[in-house]
Amino acid sequence: MALAHYDRRKPKPLRCQQLDDCRLDNPEPLKAAVAQLGLNGASVSWVLSPKDYNLLLVEAPAVDEAEMADALRWRVKDMLSFDIEHAVLDFFELPEDAYRGRSRMLYVAVIQQSVSDRIESLVNGAGMALKALLIPELMLIRLKQLEGETLATAVLGLQSPHSLISMVSEGSLYLTRQVDSDVSLLSPDAVEIETRASGLVLDIQRSLDYYESQIGKPPCLRLLVCPQQPGETPLLGQLRYNLAVELVQLDLGEHIDSETPLTPLLQSQAMMAIAAALPEVES
Repeated sequence: MALAHYDRRKPKPLRCQQLDDCRLDNPEPLKAAVAQLGLNGASVSWVLSPKDYNLLLVEAPAVDEAEMADALRWRVKDMLSFDIEHAVLDFFELPEDAYRGRSRMLYVAVIQQSVSDRIESLVNGAGMALKALLIPELMLIRLKQLEGETLATAVLGLQSPHSLISMVSEGSLYLTRQVDSDVSLLSPDAVEIETRASGLVLDIQRSLDYYESQIGKPPCLRLLVCPQQPGETPLLGQLRYNLAVELVQLDLGEHIDSETPLTPLLQSQAMMAIAAALPEVES
């Protein structure tokens, strides 16, 4: 777990740290960090772990916006392994041009109420207040906005055990998917990389092809990798060799003034927490 705090009044507004051994059933590291940083009473935006929620792509029900949440609960109830009556749900739309004039589509994020309650209990117990539950897919878009580039980009959020691939254009999300990425695949010393990286390379290429052939957008020629990797890793070499795209790395240290040096290691640990702490940018 990582904690990040952004105070735009300060010359170096970002502070962040990795909280080793902090879990929902072990709040002590979070309590200590809150006391150290003077964050008692602060509002918290919590980024969910991929294992804690379902993200479902569904056709939008033909109802008024005021009735959408209830209608979506009915629509997704059979797609879940838990009772929808004990779930928290939110949704966001895809751009109008995402499906060539076909049905309006939505992404629906669903989390068990019990998980939400445990997160809120942890946050409250550390002396803060839970403001929002966020998902990594949307945090990648917030990170991409830092570079100021509006061209269509495949954003690869590298983490273990699941990485994210998101197709983004002009600040809008067109497609997102989770892919397996074992921690050893991300190592600077990874071996047999050509064979072991083939699945990730294929998933990225399929996303690029789908964006062009099924969504009907011009070819995407950029791949933004975040967080910054520790040098030219074997995985980066495979991505450059196998994909006909410009590969760009996002170094958060180039875009954010931080009291804490944003080393590649800390960026990998705290990437999502930093994204959640940043002020929202209107796309």
